[in-house]
Amino acid sequence: FKKNIQILKLYKPVNYICSKRKQDNRKIVYEILNSKYKNFIFAGRLDVNSEGLIILTNSSNVTRSLEDPRYKFKRTYNVRVFGHLNLAKLKEKSKGFVYKGTKYRAFNYKVISDIKKNTWIKLELYEGRKNEIRQIFKSINLNVNKLKRVSFGPFNLNNLNPGQVEI
Repeated sequence: FKKNIQILKLYKPVNYICSKRKQDNRKIVYEILNSKYKNFIFAGRLDVNSEGLIILTNSSNVTRSLEDPRYKFKRTYNVRVFGHLNLAKLKEKSKGFVYKGTKYRAFNYKVISDIKKNTWIKLELYEGRKNEIRQIFKSINLNVNKLKRVSFGPFNLNNLNPGQVEI
């Protein structure tokens, strides 16, 4: 018996949790999905304050492959940070660094716009640790006030809107 692999792209809205079970009154992403996808699993989570592309599938092999840093699947984010951006510090951190005992790998970035103290940055990572992006910017005294994943490996958010699913 061979399982037909299915992959869903979901635009996770802010204030939804990437969890299979309700833990409190907060909404979970499975409330957005049709119940026939209740057994699908995540490839890469986003925290409750983040939005953007989530990949769900019925194949644990697909999720393992997407999440394993050895396969170098790029994750792209649009990040808005608040504070004074020191480009020299960001460039130095982009080579990889240790912060509060955690090693962060090298990443690519591009400043998209810089208006007053809000700066939009396109960030590309090849590993997705918990709160990694928030920690990267915290290490240079910037606060992330918007975080949106726009691509994960071969999958792109494209024109999906918050809460929309594409099969």
